[in-house]
Amino acid sequence: MVAIDLAFLVRIQRFVQCLQAHIQNADDWESIRSGMVYAEQKKHIPFPKFDSIDEVLERAALFASENQNLYFQGLTILPCNINFSVAPARALSPAQAALEGTETAAIHVAVRKGDVKVGNSSALLGVRVGRRNKTPLSVVRGVFKSIVVDALIRLDGASLNLAGVGLRNHISTGPQLTTYILAHYVNSLRQNVPALIGSLAAFGNPLGLIRGVGEGVSDFVNEPVKGFQKSVKELDPTFLVDGVARGTESLARHTVGGFADSASLLTDTFSKNMAVLTLDRRYAQKRDRDKTLRINGDGKVTLAGGVESGFNKLVGGFRDGVTGVVDAPIRGAEKRGIEGFAKGVGKGILGLMVKPIIGISDAATDVMIGVKSTVEKDTVHQNLALARNQLRPRRPMYGRDKVLRQFKVEDAAAAALMQRTSCAGHDYLSHMDMTNRVALFSVVRFLVLDSNGKELVSLLYEHVSEANARTFQEAGNVPTWRVEILLTENIEAVKGRRNGKLVEIVECNSKDEAIELCSQIKQGVDLVTNEDQL
Repeated sequence: MVAIDLAFLVRIQRFVQCLQAHIQNADDWESIRSGMVYAEQKKHIPFPKFDSIDEVLERAALFASENQNLYFQGLTILPCNINFSVAPARALSPAQAALEGTETAAIHVAVRKGDVKVGNSSALLGVRVGRRNKTPLSVVRGVFKSIVVDALIRLDGASLNLAGVGLRNHISTGPQLTTYILAHYVNSLRQNVPALIGSLAAFGNPLGLIRGVGEGVSDFVNEPVKGFQKSVKELDPTFLVDGVARGTESLARHTVGGFADSASLLTDTFSKNMAVLTLDRRYAQKRDRDKTLRINGDGKVTLAGGVESGFNKLVGGFRDGVTGVVDAPIRGAEKRGIEGFAKGVGKGILGLMVKPIIGISDAATDVMIGVKSTVEKDTVHQNLALARNQLRPRRPMYGRDKVLRQFKVEDAAAAALMQRTSCAGHDYLSHMDMTNRVALFSVVRFLVLDSNGKELVSLLYEHVSEANARTFQEAGNVPTWRVEILLTENIEAVKGRRNGKLVEIVECNSKDEAIELCSQIKQGVDLVTNEDQL
């Protein structure tokens, strides 16, 4: 099961296009190989040896011109089934936007606004970046476009069934074989269009509802039959009773869960569209980032958790509506004077009417999600709303060059934690486990957190003059190790002075830990120093 959003697809397509253009425009492959330098460690990375694009195209053209026939005694491509969901593009926080970069953040904004182009000249998907709605007509058109695009792309549990290909004793040319296979899969995609429409979240995923109720009806019929057969074999009527109970329970569970799932998707779609109608971009982004549900230890949302979250969102909807009447005119006046104040008054009044309705709808959504998750025994068939809760920490990119390495869950968790600290928006470098503390290193600063997430130390590399691991022993106590960091500028929470310079002290549990911490700090300082020299 794959859950993606449209912004991700656009970014992947853009990456492939840029990579293709970079390879095609490379005149000197040796210069590319010599240019692959790991910025942090200054080590040359060998570039894989590929044939030049001209050679590949020349061979392909030669093959096509010769029109050679290919013979296949047997060519088999197995059928496949792809289950996937397309979630709406989430709003990025300021820290996430800084981390992703200007272009990527602009893509997310454009997708959320519905500025999407399909089948343009250069690619299958495209976006209009930086477009603004300056007239009332363009605002209305933008709202309508955002609602329509969201309704057409959000899929929940869609299933693509691609038929296989089987050829026996087949003779054809390369272009003919390619055309045949492409036509085969295009026809398969065309046959899946009704199933995709039936999986749209805007319609409540009716196909998923039918599928779930069908499973319940099947169990309602089959389980008593299995119980009856076993009762006759074992001469024990209790098996029949158990079969009837299991079938009835399955029918009730799938029916209630299916209707709750469809209801949650409908109310969630309604809430999102109403949030667009408020014309309050800041409110829509805040609501989008706060759309999370509390999960218990089994990875499921409980009914109690859904009710609790629903109540909080209900109260929050009325609170946002009331506070928006005051906040919107003030923000508008600060930006555009009298004109902004007048628009802010209109947004505030509109929000006062719409935001409480959104709160009620969000509350209903969370309650329905709790009902569905409670009645269902497995967590596999979770709806699109639960895709908000990320299953695995995001893969970190290392350093300013965003180097891709083998996935490590420890680094991913540390990088995610770093985005909730004063290092938010910085590129991840490394981290260090210090038993009851953790040290996080970005490309700009490092910090030490305690077990409660409190920042004990937070220093910019440019303020660090020197870091040394030293042993320290008080009278009558066991010697301990610590790292003394000499500072070049005045920083709050300073603990002492040495040779006229400020000193920050980090207590360590062992000699190895102190040496490793020193090494990590020096690596960050060297990185900043080298960048300043370039």
